[in-house]
Amino acid sequence: MRHLFLILLINYSFSQNSDFDEANTLYNEGKYIDAIEVYSGIIDDGLHSADLYFNIGNSYYKINDTPNSIFYYEKALLLEPDNESVKNNLTYAQNMLIDKIETLPKNQITVLFDSILSTFSYEYWQFFTIFFQLLFTIFFILFVISKTSVHKRKYFTYSSASLIVFIITLIVSINSKNNYLDSNPAILYDKEISFRSEPNLRSEEIFKLHEGLKINIKETINDWSLIELSNGSEGWVPTISFRKIK
Repeated sequence: MRHLFLILLINYSFSQNSDFDEANTLYNEGKYIDAIEVYSGIIDDGLHSADLYFNIGNSYYKINDTPNSIFYYEKALLLEPDNESVKNNLTYAQNMLIDKIETLPKNQITVLFDSILSTFSYEYWQFFTIFFQLLFTIFFILFVISKTSVHKRKYFTYSSASLIVFIITLIVSINSKNNYLDSNPAILYDKEISFRSEPNLRSEEIFKLHEGLKINIKETINDWSLIELSNGSEGWVPTISFRKIK
């Protein structure tokens, strides 16, 4: 049974790679809709990767489907936050948007810290934290059991350095995870939607929003959601008007 399970896993992996290659071939042949169908099938089967999201995003971009292209580029960046190819293509897609929402200004320290956080996903930062914690433990044990002063000084230096890096990665890891959990990003899919002051159709319309815009969901009440724009503005839109990125 165990060997059968391994064989099934291997066959499944080969099948997914074959489908991915097929979708890439369709994309290179300019058959973007067919490529999207194959990429979507892979996603429906439970496979998730930055390359997969990037490629399906490119396919949607080629057929001028801006909301879906942005949606999948954003999903790719959740897995690989520092992927320059995805960032560049996302910028191209965002240039197609009707709404040009300014981002709230940040001081240099915040920009630097955000840049560090976005270098890796929070899962990677957690891995680094565990790695340097383990490294510190090993060097500390070697320091304790060392017999000579030369070795004690060496392992003390190594353990101290590992401890410092461990603390730094722990702080970054905690903040990275908190940022991930606190954010609830989504992409608007309605061609045009009213951004309202209250969760009902009788409330004041603040202004119009359009498809492809990235928003952050703050709260949901019945069929309405309170969203936040990148400039800090908050308002209500129907929950069916957007698609959550994560």
